[in-house]
Amino acid sequence: MRFLLLPFIIFPIIEMLVLIKVGSAIGALNAVALVFLGAIVGLQVIRQQGFSTMVKAQQKIAAGELPANEMVEGFMIAVGGALMLVPGFVTDFMGILLLIPPVRRFIIKRMIASGRWKVQQTNIYDTEFTQESHWETQQTHINHTIESDYSKDDEIKR
Repeated sequence: MRFLLLPFIIFPIIEMLVLIKVGSAIGALNAVALVFLGAIVGLQVIRQQGFSTMVKAQQKIAAGELPANEMVEGFMIAVGGALMLVPGFVTDFMGILLLIPPVRRFIIKRMIASGRWKVQQTNIYDTEFTQESHWETQQTHINHTIESDYSKDDEIKR
């Protein structure tokens, strides 16, 4: 927990220093307006890119593939959006970086290349098992549908 204490102390100080410097250079109201504009633009980009990523993930699911890349991209878009909503220029800059698709893909590739992250897919549906007998080889398909009948206890007792 100690490693989190330092960023929570230093990061707001850096944000305030940058905000004060920008405010003194362009004016306080202009700096506040830029912070609000950054939040509004960030929300619009999140909405557009989030929808696009969701559509890609649904297409991969429909094709029977694991949408791992889309899930990670969606998470990064959400983090980028959250950073855009936090007031300050440093967080806006970091959020903008995460919302730029080539930068986001580069970060994902670096994360996977580090070896700390991995994607594993397990298929449990539509699996074919081969069952060999003396007489012939049969292909059996496992159906994961459970069929049953339903009746209320009140109707049975009458």
